[in-house]
Amino acid sequence: MRKLEQKPKSPSQVYRGKMIRVAVAGANGKMGSLICRDILEQDDMSLVAAMDIKGVGKKIGDLEIRDARGMGEIFDELSPDLYVDFTVADSSVKNIETASEKGINLVVGTTGFSKEQEERIRRAVEGKVSAVISPNFSLGVNVFWRLTKEAASHLKDYDVEIIEAHDRLKKDSPSGTARRTYEIVCEVLGERKPVYGRSGSGERGEGIGIHSIRAGDIVSDHTILFGGDGERLEITHKAQSWEPFSSGVLMSIRWLSKGREKKIYEMEDVLEL
Repeated sequence: MRKLEQKPKSPSQVYRGKMIRVAVAGANGKMGSLICRDILEQDDMSLVAAMDIKGVGKKIGDLEIRDARGMGEIFDELSPDLYVDFTVADSSVKNIETASEKGINLVVGTTGFSKEQEERIRRAVEGKVSAVISPNFSLGVNVFWRLTKEAASHLKDYDVEIIEAHDRLKKDSPSGTARRTYEIVCEVLGERKPVYGRSGSGERGEGIGIHSIRAGDIVSDHTILFGGDGERLEITHKAQSWEPFSSGVLMSIRWLSKGREKKIYEMEDVLEL
């Protein structure tokens, strides 16, 4: 099992640049706790706050999880350079507004935002801070989206189905990744009605099918299917662990630390796709 404490380094190994001071909310959750542990292992980052409304007092490295309901005061006390949010949509919007008001740059991986919440986030961020907001920080998924866009541009008359699978505890359906996949197809083909699962009888129609599976401990599977007469094309991404998503978050933290225009970016900007 990975140790949470940072390993001692020889003088030649010690990072001598400016440390990036990071605060994380959702620190008691799967992704949030992993991100906290990974930050502790970085030479150029310092985890200054781990926050949640559950697990308060639980140790992550030498830090105790603090109550996220006091986030504003925690920011004032610790002055982080960057705030990472992996919580739930309602809380995340308020957290983003709080961090933006304090001038703290953002990396947000929370999903399930409504259109109204997305607009609130846009108003909170633009012109105030720099933010990378993405439903998925994995390199593989971002290439999956790039391939989806390319395929849709060539298969305009094909039927489109999106299938995603996650563990039994995931709360939002469809996943943020599936929703973004749907949006990418619509950007290429024009607006098409989403059809969430199917029941009853009748012809398929022109909609895009979106199907969610919740079972066991599935990490993250996404497939887009383009079906034509006599053939089909399927593009699939499967994650065996949560590490690729955390790696993308660390990449985004470093990317933002180099100074960016105060606006919202996507992971494809970080990856220069």
